[in-house]
Amino acid sequence: MKPCALCELGAGREAGRIVYRDQHAFAFFPLHQDVRGHTVVAPLVHVATWSELGAEVVSGLFLAAQRVSERLCSRLSAAAVNVLFAGGPTAQQSVPHFHVHVLPRWPGDGVDAWPKLPGYHGDREGDFRAVTGSEG
Repeated sequence: MKPCALCELGAGREAGRIVYRDQHAFAFFPLHQDVRGHTVVAPLVHVATWSELGAEVVSGLFLAAQRVSERLCSRLSAAAVNVLFAGGPTAQQSVPHFHVHVLPRWPGDGVDAWPKLPGYHGDREGDFRAVTGSEG
């Protein structure tokens, strides 16, 4: 079985442009950036998908993403960020190691990072009951 590329990068066994590291996560510039400052943040432990993340990993990962976001805004004079992720292969996750993308944003940058969704007009009440376990 082929080693996980993000595990190898996080452990320092693979070359990469690491821009942040703490006890829970690391961040790096991907080879192909979608916008200036595009950074990927991943947990140091191997966790494949969103549903497999434990509370400690989620907390550490998103605190790291917040710190990276603050640095990007401060050092690149970005006004805000988008933090994006896909929570499994069906959600278009292409790498089998969970990670988030931090995209710095500037006024008028022309970036539309929000997906165009078809809209849902089905049984919202039934969906509500399914998620909450309530009757109303």
